[in-house]
Amino acid sequence: MSLVFNIIAYSLDFISYITGLTYKEINIIVYYMVIPFIYIALIDRISKKHFLKVIFGIGIVMFFLSVKNFHAFSEWFFDASVVFLKSFEQIGWNYVVASVIICVVIPGILFVLLFYYAYRTEINTAFKINNKGA
Repeated sequence: MSLVFNIIAYSLDFISYITGLTYKEINIIVYYMVIPFIYIALIDRISKKHFLKVIFGIGIVMFFLSVKNFHAFSEWFFDASVVFLKSFEQIGWNYVVASVIICVVIPGILFVLLFYYAYRTEINTAFKINNKGA
């Protein structure tokens, strides 16, 4: 668990170094904007509609227009997220374990499922899987 946690943390830290944004700002952007947008794009592909991406994009633009200080917001929201993850200590998960399960494993499983359903025809064709009954 620590290895996965460290890889993600160092990756976000590297992105913050490259962009000039803080680690907390990058964390908020990735986990609350980029990843949800990817899920929404996959859901749009599954439903063969494209309005969820547009609505989410408009929401993000409105968010950035309305937040006066994204740095301060990120500090507060990241700290609130840490409190949430630390609350899992009640079931025996420390911060690192909770972070990996809640922020990596569950989103990863959700991504794989959404990706499969969004691209199942292409995946089945690529692996020459018979699609009868699907």
